[in-house]
Amino acid sequence: MSGPTVILAYDGIQILDVTGPCSVLGAANDLLGHVAYDIVVTARERGTVRSNCGVEIGCRALAEVPATGIDAFFVPGGSREGLAAMVADDAARRWAESARCDARLYGSICTGSVVLAAWGMIGERRFTSHWQATGHLRRTYPGLNLDAEAIFVEDGPLWTSAGVTTGIDMMLALVERDHGAEVAQKIAQRLVLSVRRPGTQSQFSPLIAAQAGREGRYRDLVGWIALNLDKPLGVEALADRAGETLRSFHRNFADATGQPPASFVTGLRLDRARTLIAEGRALKSVAAETGFPDVARLSAAFRRRFGMTANAYRAVHAAA
Repeated sequence: MSGPTVILAYDGIQILDVTGPCSVLGAANDLLGHVAYDIVVTARERGTVRSNCGVEIGCRALAEVPATGIDAFFVPGGSREGLAAMVADDAARRWAESARCDARLYGSICTGSVVLAAWGMIGERRFTSHWQATGHLRRTYPGLNLDAEAIFVEDGPLWTSAGVTTGIDMMLALVERDHGAEVAQKIAQRLVLSVRRPGTQSQFSPLIAAQAGREGRYRDLVGWIALNLDKPLGVEALADRAGETLRSFHRNFADATGQPPASFVTGLRLDRARTLIAEGRALKSVAAETGFPDVARLSAAFRRRFGMTANAYRAVHAAA
């Protein structure tokens, strides 16, 4: 067993930024049959911190955890007040600066990147953060290499995730790096994840945006489309399913979601194709699963949307 994996906690913390990653690492320990990840949650003082939803988390005092011999440490996101207090915590900053010298890797989950940026621990490395923090980060630290879209980013020893549930995706990638794809996949199945998301996937979900649009008028239809991307999804068929005339459906759907039906379906297909390609799936299989007649038409649509062919995208991202 290597050194501990430390989570730096504080009052106002986002609880899923702690429990999500810890659940992944704990499941890895269970599947492997030994403690591969010694998970330690720390705070300024021994006791509990109160999360931003009111649930309290038990913590060891940071002073009880030696900064040397750390395998990894992460700063989770939280409330604005909690983040400000963490930024101003000189003892935590000194501990993190010392731990970073020995740690195999370090990083943040969600808005924890605000703390790392304030502590000068990002430098020239690429990183990401929750979309709500990107404006602050760009204004305050304009020289940093912020990727505002990716759900998680690995740049050398610096690992950062976009927010909340994306900490799970990042930790699954870490487990896969350490113990192989099979272990990571079993953990994803245990956590009942619908799909393992690569870091290149956008944190902006067109599905969620569409389902929330105009009082969620097409929530059920949008969910059905996402589950049937391999089937014919002509506008006429969608209008019939929605119980509307073709003209009314086209107008109402565009008004509710911000996109015409055909454009929306193509966007979902390409976003799903991007995920499958990054997972290493064969392009013929990707085309079939996402409703494209053949690889040529998939690649042409991919180029129009992302500025590169599907093959080029796979060459760049499949190993990421």
